[in-house]
Amino acid sequence: MKAGHAYCLDVVLVETLFRLLALGIELSHGLMMLAWGLGLPLLFWHGLPRLSRGFMWFSMGFILVSVGSHVLLGECVLTTAARYFWHQAGGYREHVPFVVLLTNRIAGVRPSARAAVLAWEFAIGAYSVALLLSWKRLNPKPEDAAPPPSAA
Repeated sequence: MKAGHAYCLDVVLVETLFRLLALGIELSHGLMMLAWGLGLPLLFWHGLPRLSRGFMWFSMGFILVSVGSHVLLGECVLTTAARYFWHQAGGYREHVPFVVLLTNRIAGVRPSARAAVLAWEFAIGAYSVALLLSWKRLNPKPEDAAPPPSAA
């Protein structure tokens, strides 16, 4: 094989690796968003307290990373990472945030990037209230808990 062909093969392999990384990040981003959205009822229904508590911790981390990265980067850190890998692979598809593409694929609606951010901020605000209510129900103060049954 000639040196030029090996170089081209290396470039194609690296671009493919970057595309796979970008797709993996976007897929995990979408799955985490879906898990967060579908798990929200667990903040109100505590039939499975361990699952509710686990979701509560997952969702707190999810929101902290989301809000923190929006403050520091102006967007989700996963969006930034995926865009970096798309650019390294030779191009970024459609130049719009992932959440806009996801909404378009699911609902057939193409919101503006600003509308997506406003909807996300509203969801975080509503979630925060629900989290506080759920936290109080899952972690009662000792004086709020019912007294232990007497061993008669």
